[in-house]
Amino acid sequence: MNNKKRNVIGRKISNTNLDALITQSASDGLTEQSPIDGRDIKWERVTIQSHDVFNKCIKSIYNKRSFDDLSLASVLDIYHSIKSSNGNTEPVRAELVNGKYEILGGLRRAYTVSILPNTKLNLIVAKDLTEKERAHFARVMDEYAEPSFMDKAKSIKTLKAKLDSSSDKEITGLELSDILGMKKSNVYYALSYANLPAELIGLFPALKYIATPLLRELVKHNKDGYLESLAQQFPAIKPITLTGNETAEEINDIEEGLQKSSKKLQVDLLAKIRADKASAPVSYNGKLKDFANQELAGIKIKTTKSGLSITINESKVDPKILDKLITVFNGNEQ
Repeated sequence: MNNKKRNVIGRKISNTNLDALITQSASDGLTEQSPIDGRDIKWERVTIQSHDVFNKCIKSIYNKRSFDDLSLASVLDIYHSIKSSNGNTEPVRAELVNGKYEILGGLRRAYTVSILPNTKLNLIVAKDLTEKERAHFARVMDEYAEPSFMDKAKSIKTLKAKLDSSSDKEITGLELSDILGMKKSNVYYALSYANLPAELIGLFPALKYIATPLLRELVKHNKDGYLESLAQQFPAIKPITLTGNETAEEINDIEEGLQKSSKKLQVDLLAKIRADKASAPVSYNGKLKDFANQELAGIKIKTTKSGLSITINESKVDPKILDKLITVFNGNEQ
């Protein structure tokens, strides 16, 4: 069994005051001081049936996980625990807005309950939070596993679009970094990752299986339809199904299998990119064709589509050749 935790980019997971309140009190109502201005925030315990999760719950725009991209493969690590307990023991954090529970933390728990019939979703719900409070709570409320960078990428892109549409000017990367508690550079990286083609991202069983080094490499080649073409050359990792009778160990084995398949896919993708982008000899038939075939010490010749690229190492080239080149470049050749 592999118990090694996945490395993530972003904040380190830490407890909040609300965590202590939930642990210490079994009452339906909890009161916490706002981390922003110290006012009292009232939270209430709420329980809904699994079949109502998608009807009553939506993702807060400040939540850094991508709700739309959740799948069975993305929740295998908590699936058995929630199934065995007939619901989530760690409450989902949410705010009641216009009759909907906007989830600030716990999207994976909510999704897992939604796919397990006859289970219940337990929530801790607040009302009338300020924008700063929403952003703060969404930033610190992923207790079990922080969203992967690709999760954040998709969520940040959606957040930016909504904030842009609701204001007179486009929100900047610096403003987004302040809202999300992320480095500005990581916000820009995330926005570039969010623009990677769905065909390629869809090869993986879940966003959490896509490593950041691969994303960095893919972004470099995201132009002229190259990545879409690349995706067509690889089969997607087969989606998983469960009977519902699997043990925790069996589910863990399935998850490890997905991790291995995903790592192999990433290696194969990078190998294909390197092969495609390798500098291949260019067919050249110009006036310098014979010169291009010569081997001269200190002079490196590379053919290009438009002619030749010549690199000169002055310390190694024949001094007589160097003197002639200088004379020609100075325009003094008779």
